[in-house]
Amino acid sequence: MATIEDVAKLAGTSIATVSRVLNNKGKFSEKTKIKVLKAVEELNYKPSSQAKHLAKVKYGFKIGVLISNRIKNILEKRKNEYGEMDFYSTVLKGIYDGAKENKAEIRLMTFDEFINQKKICDGILILGSDKIPFEILDCKIHKVLIDNYIMGKKINAIISNGFDGAYYVIDKMIKRGYKKIVHVHGSLEFYGFRRRFEGYELAMKNSNLLPITYEVAETQNSINYIIDLILSKNPEIIFTSNDPIAVMIINILKKKKIRIPEDIQIIGFDDIVFSSTVEPSLSTVKVFKYEMGNVALERVIELINGKNLHPYVTSLFTEFIERKSTKGV
Repeated sequence: MATIEDVAKLAGTSIATVSRVLNNKGKFSEKTKIKVLKAVEELNYKPSSQAKHLAKVKYGFKIGVLISNRIKNILEKRKNEYGEMDFYSTVLKGIYDGAKENKAEIRLMTFDEFINQKKICDGILILGSDKIPFEILDCKIHKVLIDNYIMGKKINAIISNGFDGAYYVIDKMIKRGYKKIVHVHGSLEFYGFRRRFEGYELAMKNSNLLPITYEVAETQNSINYIIDLILSKNPEIIFTSNDPIAVMIINILKKKKIRIPEDIQIIGFDDIVFSSTVEPSLSTVKVFKYEMGNVALERVIELINGKNLHPYVTSLFTEFIERKSTKGV
């Protein structure tokens, strides 16, 4: 007697996809529908009551986690000198823990690997703000963006509220009486950095203060190149778009015998593990990275199950963690 697993194997698809076709629920292409129904007919498959309701059960799904080559290189670095890999590794832990709870299988792969190997997945999570190939954006599969939002695409997304986090911490520093606050940020092509930039800028403008910003590559050499220009503005506070940039700046200031926070205060963003161990410990805006991964996993499973199919964006609030690199502690 044929099983739903036999149908999935013959049709070249997943069990969950077979279940969606048989229940006429959720997303699947006409081509996939024909393949599944043909396999059902060939095998003379008779769905059991359990199989009919399989689409409602969070069990056994294959979830692809897609990353760019840039993020792959970060995760594979042997030396985590500035905590660069902490952000993504924490998000991934949230995904893997959620998968374990839901008995889902995770397949971590690059964009190219997904496109070239045509991996069969019930849904995909796309991590990071790097440019996503159109073959992935346009593929007919449930997808959720993590730490990214693409205007006009109406793709489900789980993000941190970087705009609010940046606005809150800058407004807080202004209310303490500081006016010379410089923002050092990575490429504004990345959604997260762009929103943090916008939050900083609005907080400064709302207090009739001039925003002063510098874009850098996320490398020590890039920071070394521009640090004198930054210091020429006599900043009271340097606010960075992520913690690794803040740590690099701390290293340079210490070499220059500039005291932190007595001479210049430093505020990062993300609250990676590294931020609490650097000396002085880094004040930063905490992004709930683990929760982003966990919520994204739950959302893609919800989509696979045919629930709440209308796309939406989930924005997780941040939290200011004050340590010794600012004068509030």
